[in-house]
Amino acid sequence: MHHQVAGTGPGRKWTTRQLNGSLLFRLASEFQGFARDLHDEAADVFAEWAAPDNGAVRNVVHGRMTESRQLDRGNAQPGSLGSDFGRLGLELWPALNRRNSRTPIHQATSAKLNDLRNAIAHDQIATVEELRRAGYPVTLATFKRGRS
Repeated sequence: MHHQVAGTGPGRKWTTRQLNGSLLFRLASEFQGFARDLHDEAADVFAEWAAPDNGAVRNVVHGRMTESRQLDRGNAQPGSLGSDFGRLGLELWPALNRRNSRTPIHQATSAKLNDLRNAIAHDQIATVEELRRAGYPVTLATFKRGRS
């Protein structure tokens, strides 16, 4: 897609930077949607477990599990994920750490990608530059790292 949009000759960097910014922005929004959908499903299961024979109580439990959820008003960053899934009794990051020693790296990458997403969204050029120096440039490689 980079070649189709920008060609392969000189002057390509500006156009691909815009494309890469769009990809990073989209990646962050898709992950947030995935996390919110997963939380909804987990709240459904929790409510069914808590009140299997009472639909009204199930609805109340589900509503309380998703009320004022950070994933509905902010980014899917490590703190919001931990807080929202914590409502369901899941200690998200300790549980993931027990399963995968690379979890702290994934947490840090997730936080930096959200910082980059916010800097792009709010046209904060200085923050984009800081993140580039920290190893998170607006590039296809950064997108691929975040996607993985």
